[in-house]
Amino acid sequence: MMGSLPSTQTAALYRPGDVHLSIVHDYPVPKPGRGEVILKVLACGVCHTDTFLLSGATFDPRTYVLGHEVCGEVVAYGQGVDRDKIRMNQLYMSLIGDHNDHGVNGGPAIFNALGTGLDGGYEEYVKVREDLLVPVPPGVPPEVAAIAADAGITAYDAVANRAGLGPGTNAKVLMFGIGGVGHLGLQYAKHFGATVYACDIKPEARKLALELGATEAFSLLDLNNKITKESFRVDVVIDFVGINQTFQLGFNALKPNEVNFPSNPISVIVGVSPENFTLNSADLLATGAKILSTQYGSREDAVKALELFANGSVRAIVATEPLTNVNKIIDELRAFDVRGRKVVIPHGDHHGKVREFFHSLHQKS
Repeated sequence: MMGSLPSTQTAALYRPGDVHLSIVHDYPVPKPGRGEVILKVLACGVCHTDTFLLSGATFDPRTYVLGHEVCGEVVAYGQGVDRDKIRMNQLYMSLIGDHNDHGVNGGPAIFNALGTGLDGGYEEYVKVREDLLVPVPPGVPPEVAAIAADAGITAYDAVANRAGLGPGTNAKVLMFGIGGVGHLGLQYAKHFGATVYACDIKPEARKLALELGATEAFSLLDLNNKITKESFRVDVVIDFVGINQTFQLGFNALKPNEVNFPSNPISVIVGVSPENFTLNSADLLATGAKILSTQYGSREDAVKALELFANGSVRAIVATEPLTNVNKIIDELRAFDVRGRKVVIPHGDHHGKVREFFHSLHQKS
């Protein structure tokens, strides 16, 4: 059932070789196939992965709509969709994909998924498989639910599953990059009871880290001095930047010395970059550290992240802008000039204004 949807829409297209998206106003509105629905996109987060895709690093020959942090309402059903389970008046967040999905030509599945190979949420109406929909709890607005689709899930997987932090932990955790994903990861770790230290090149990000509960926040130079001169050590490193410099600093913070002996040291790599990491095998064996990575998480992670948003345990910092501003936001991400997460709104008239709000039930009057 398609209802009275328009035949064309505004969309932001990835074209191979272009460093910016093409804004078009006559892109076809999709039709749902079996087991699929059409979501009216109410919000879609803008992610550093978009800058990675636009850099040409994946050599993707396809033209498609970017945008993988999607939240919206069902406006049309394909055949076979359970309409008692998938309802039109319910707000849904969409998973990017699942662990059964496959990539193209042997590549990772994450680059053949919603907004990362297949048409995503930088359009007014997007086609989504019904099995990828996650209902959004009451009280969580679309702007916040959207970032749960990647930033919320990925940070949760890194903290809870890869790093193994859970309720009552007393681990010391060092996090690199307090941006759209990192500012959530910091709060997850604090929620579980960890002592969190933050490192970011930007003074405003370090300030935000302290506001969100970090014990200390360092520049790269300050952290290096802390490690080399004060024997600073942690049990867990979670790197939301993913460059060789942060990897090396993090690994040095896991090395045992005469003062500190990290327990079961773990390094979790989350950030994406084209840089190679250098590591001495003798250091790795002497340290005994586990080096892990994550590219996403599970439906269960999504549900848990949304619950933390809903009950006010995690403060999602989100700014909204019109879809037509998406290239401006991508350039801001390239310059590391975004506080928290930015989200585009395909529908409605923002009049070019930016609206930032801190979603926290504890702050509501």
